[in-house]
Amino acid sequence: MTGWEVLAATLVMAIGGALQASIGFGSLLVAAPVVALIDIDLVPAPTAVAGTALVLLIAYRERRGVDRQGIGWVLAGRVPGTLVGGAAVGLLPETGLQIVFGVLLLVAVGISARTTHLERTPAVLASAGLLSGVMGTATSVGGPPIALVYQREEGPVIRGTLSAIFVVGSILTLVTLAAVGELGADEWVAGLVMTPGIVLGFLVSRWTIPHVDGRALRPAVLGVSGAAALVVLVEALV
Repeated sequence: MTGWEVLAATLVMAIGGALQASIGFGSLLVAAPVVALIDIDLVPAPTAVAGTALVLLIAYRERRGVDRQGIGWVLAGRVPGTLVGGAAVGLLPETGLQIVFGVLLLVAVGISARTTHLERTPAVLASAGLLSGVMGTATSVGGPPIALVYQREEGPVIRGTLSAIFVVGSILTLVTLAAVGELGADEWVAGLVMTPGIVLGFLVSRWTIPHVDGRALRPAVLGVSGAAALVVLVEALV
């Protein structure tokens, strides 16, 4: 990468990092498409490296808000969901999967916007984890299904819980990428080069969180989830 490309990628990661550190998810939704335009070799492995640093920072900062009981049920669904997603990618057309998941996510956002309360039962949490695992593997958008379940919680609970779940998912992603030969020394270096942008975005969230937490948080979660669905659909149709 040239110096200008490094700077551009770092700034994009900072914007995505600030978004995720503020509401709990969404960094790759903003950063990955732009980073890919800067240099296609920066995705997926280098962005996964930088993204892992981000979720570790958020999970530590918001550790007191983590729903420890709920995490177990979400992961109980997410791990097999990841396997199902991998199988689906291998067996089904990618475009069809993106359209199905994009439409399902839009429907989920619409239902959530009209629902006064969604009880976090083990079945609901495991189902959200399952869908998150499938979507995350098939489309790289795995945060919204879990975020929608926690949308009415306070900011620290949403950010802490999602980040703790993403820590596990990120580690699994890095191990998988390394196992298939997609994460070597060059990818680690590129990811570490972009990490200062992630740290900058994380620090900026100190000022953005007070403007998001409270009444603005739920609309932000719904809005970013809806945007994620539209991005998936656009990628499938273009």
